[in-house]
Amino acid sequence: MIISRITMGLGNQMFQYAAGLALSLEKNVELKLDVFSYNGYKLRKYELDNFFNINNRKATQEEIAKYDYNHPVKRGWNRIFPGRKMRTIGLPYEEPFLQRTLLSIHDLLLPSHQRKTYLEPHYHYDRNFFQAKDDVYLNGYWMSWKYFKKYDEVIRNAFSIKRELVSHLDDFVQAIRQVNSVSLHIRRTDYTDPEVVQLKGITPVQYYLDAVQYIQQKRDDIVIYAFSDDISWAKENLKPGGLKIHFVDHMVSNSAIEDFYLMTQCGDNIITNSTFSWWAAYLNGNENKIVVCPKKWYSKTSHFNYKDVYPTSWVRIDN
Repeated sequence: MIISRITMGLGNQMFQYAAGLALSLEKNVELKLDVFSYNGYKLRKYELDNFFNINNRKATQEEIAKYDYNHPVKRGWNRIFPGRKMRTIGLPYEEPFLQRTLLSIHDLLLPSHQRKTYLEPHYHYDRNFFQAKDDVYLNGYWMSWKYFKKYDEVIRNAFSIKRELVSHLDDFVQAIRQVNSVSLHIRRTDYTDPEVVQLKGITPVQYYLDAVQYIQQKRDDIVIYAFSDDISWAKENLKPGGLKIHFVDHMVSNSAIEDFYLMTQCGDNIITNSTFSWWAAYLNGNENKIVVCPKKWYSKTSHFNYKDVYPTSWVRIDN
């Protein structure tokens, strides 16, 4: 059995589910989901079953407990430094430098993929992923298309949005499909938090203008459809001169999943450094799509190696 720990917002949940599903298919075993991270967590909630045609069984606490790994490095460190404890279920690459180094040394002796609790060892693709056991607990973000590219069609089918949630948008979708439509996603609300800014930086307006210009050189008469959790800010700051631009507000879309669906229906996509718009672009079924993405997923101060986040066909532009 594969148990995948599901945490954070929708985009992260999709990566964690996709990796778990790919591994369960590779090993021909059942996939279950650990959704206990949302107990008492008010900021985020588990959403996969609400939006997609997914109905996986949830792991029980008793089942999850069987995969507990009493990590010797974490156990020893926490005994010696009780005021600077490592998190039991924390990921190695999220720790400070010294702790991170000690954990990586331990991984040389007993690689993470060989343990019953598979802690994602680093942020980029782990080439040992499919060498994991067929009875394992996955704990990580798994933010690379490489984890599920072998099962791409299955993943896309799993992430088909429930028809009843978007059927009322059919007329708008038809309008999108009749032009050279380009979705443009601006994420503002939580991305203006100081801690998030320190990690991910702020995507400047110039990035979006450069991205629009790039696609304009490849397509005739493009029409921009701008999506944002702060559409008022987008209207005030995003002004690609001379181009048709529609700001998709509550007159059309009233929820994040409606925005998500409409972005998947556009011909091309301009994304920000957000898993939400990453997945919208990835699930866009246009075989000739252009996806423009910010070159830096994280700020210069981050030590995360995100080299495997983007598919090779996506166009990276300075941000």
